[in-house]
Amino acid sequence: MLIEARRSSPSSVVPAEPKRQGASGVVLGLLLVVVLLVAAFVALSPDAESGLRSAEQSASSFLSSIFGGLGITARPPLNYTIYSPLIGNGSAKISYPPDYDTLAAYALSLINQDRPGLQAVSLSPNPVAQQHANSMLRYGYFSHYDTQGYSPYMRYSLLGGKGAVGENVAYDRASGPIFYTTSEVEGAIRTLEYQMMNNDSQCCNNGHRINILNPLHNRVSIGVAYDGTVVYFVEDFENYYIALTISVSSTYDVSIAGTTLQAFTAPKAVYITYDSPPTAETPAQLNAGPHEYGPGTLTGGVLQPCSFGCPSFQSGITVYADTWKFTSTQDALAFSLHDFIQHYGAGVYTIYAVTGSDTGTAITSISVFVTG
Repeated sequence: MLIEARRSSPSSVVPAEPKRQGASGVVLGLLLVVVLLVAAFVALSPDAESGLRSAEQSASSFLSSIFGGLGITARPPLNYTIYSPLIGNGSAKISYPPDYDTLAAYALSLINQDRPGLQAVSLSPNPVAQQHANSMLRYGYFSHYDTQGYSPYMRYSLLGGKGAVGENVAYDRASGPIFYTTSEVEGAIRTLEYQMMNNDSQCCNNGHRINILNPLHNRVSIGVAYDGTVVYFVEDFENYYIALTISVSSTYDVSIAGTTLQAFTAPKAVYITYDSPPTAETPAQLNAGPHEYGPGTLTGGVLQPCSFGCPSFQSGITVYADTWKFTSTQDALAFSLHDFIQHYGAGVYTIYAVTGSDTGTAITSISVFVTG
């Protein structure tokens, strides 16, 4: 019997420490000059109405010349489109083995036994783990990626996930064709969970174990798929702290709003990562690796609204939110992806709201798909 487990990638993003820029007295001075000029235009005009019109036109021209020179300009239009691709080749229905409820309950009990002293995780209604287990069984591969080139956080988003996700995958292959009973599948799950918890350092640098023991996890999507020779077991752990809705406009404005479900340390930053457009892969390519996944390429991120003396990321793009609210009851975030898309183009942009604690764990991993 061959037992193998692939290393997970925890649902966290290494933050770049923001740096603070000095306040611009020049801009403040220019704004004061503009105000004085507007007043002067009105005072010097013999006709109040025409003077006001003249002042508005002159001030507008003056502002344009000043702020154009400072780089404060309207965002140029981009020829990219936000879209939502189909997962699983368009199949909306996700099948479950007839004994799934029994198997999932058993797996959940093992996971919580492995988390003593930590909050128990509940079974997630998101089908992301089962969808991936089915895909691996159907096409005969073993990977965090699927045949469409989607990573776990991409599949999670496409299937309605609104928290943050970190995946473990494992399989148990029999030496010859057998008829798996429910009890035998439970035995395979028990063996795989044990391996990920206790024999994970050599193969996977304890990635599975770290994922299982993440203290912020509060839900897990469980996938089990098997035939006469192999059992696939998938754990997609979630940090699900906000019941949120998200919308992305055709001009790349992101709006997130929701209700706090469980207390968390309010984020100090939202990080944006980039993946190139996913491409289809064959089972042979997937089996060849890579055998782990990351959160995407860090491109910069979003900070709280700011006018002067604002912090910025040491590298990458810094965008300041239009709305930033994280409280014990309500949450809201609004910002634009325009600058990121202008720089990187078509691909997948994933939004990681990272807790303000020292561990910096993500509470969202929401992927936005862009084509062009």
